[in-house]
Amino acid sequence: MRLSDALIFENPISVHEADNSNGFVETVSTAEHLQRIDAQAWTALIDLVKKLRPMHAQDVDRLVAKRLEERRLFGDDNRMNRLTEQRDAVGLCLDIAGLDRRGILRSGNTSRVDSAGSVLELLNAQPVSERSLVEQDARIFRTVLATGSDTGEFVGAAGRSVRTYVTDATPIETATGVDLLIYQEQYNSFLMLQYKGMQLDDVVRGWSYRVDGTNLDHQISAMKRIRSASSPPAVLSALRDLRLNDEPFYFKFCERTRPDASDDSLIAGITMSAPHVEHFLSLPEAIRQGHGRRIGYENCPRYFNNSEFVTLARSGWIGCGAATTNLMAEILAVRERGRSAILAVIGGPSELRASDRGRRG
Repeated sequence: MRLSDALIFENPISVHEADNSNGFVETVSTAEHLQRIDAQAWTALIDLVKKLRPMHAQDVDRLVAKRLEERRLFGDDNRMNRLTEQRDAVGLCLDIAGLDRRGILRSGNTSRVDSAGSVLELLNAQPVSERSLVEQDARIFRTVLATGSDTGEFVGAAGRSVRTYVTDATPIETATGVDLLIYQEQYNSFLMLQYKGMQLDDVVRGWSYRVDGTNLDHQISAMKRIRSASSPPAVLSALRDLRLNDEPFYFKFCERTRPDASDDSLIAGITMSAPHVEHFLSLPEAIRQGHGRRIGYENCPRYFNNSEFVTLARSGWIGCGAATTNLMAEILAVRERGRSAILAVIGGPSELRASDRGRRG
């Protein structure tokens, strides 16, 4: 249970003040015995509270109205798709950093959705105002972070933080997708995640992404060229350099927004590394007879779900290390034109500790 904007009565309401004709006394919850009441009883209780404490009636109405605010993003146009993908990108970063994704995303205010240039304008985030941090992050990404970029900083416990920059000048209404480039300070590690939208198709059963034309093939080829220009160090010099896989490029094939999607959840979908995608597209399973090449749940059962990807990324087991940091400018250049760009720096203690993994004594 999460409490927000609690209304505290200096003179608490006693059960003896209530008219028990509605049975309220019998439904009072305690710390040891929680009880649910139906919607009709809830409305009657709110009316009773306002009657007993009329000086707080407006405050009660305000809280009730806030509870009913809609924080989900509805629609299937470019704007909503891009905002939803951006929100997912920020949510992934928050999960990797171990911050309170649900609480932060629930703080969003969708009343500005029609004018927002990025999802950061809808979230309760502090702008990255410290010049030294912006300059440091610009060096990390080998790029100049424009002063007009949308920024957001989220800070959690144990020194963990997420600094985000939306740097692309492409209007969100016309953007064709979202690219997320993550740098983890604790592991000196880069990950690039490119979003692709799956469609719900009755012909091929379920959600799938249609590999239309050669665009995806060109992107994978460019990623391979960048990887081939870098080689991992022969000797790992530090604990933080250990990897299960030093692949930096991943694709997330997302289900399009659904009306019942939670306001604080990540988008369900299929996450695969670029080499995995390339290999899968060469298999017979990738061809749906008469419907071209597809990547979907029905024909591609080997993929990372959100939890698996976050777990590996959070512990620094995936992502390219220090040997490829000089290639970030090229990685940014791989991005397809007309896509929205989110750069994220996940900060944390420089020392690796077992306690960071949630280890109990």
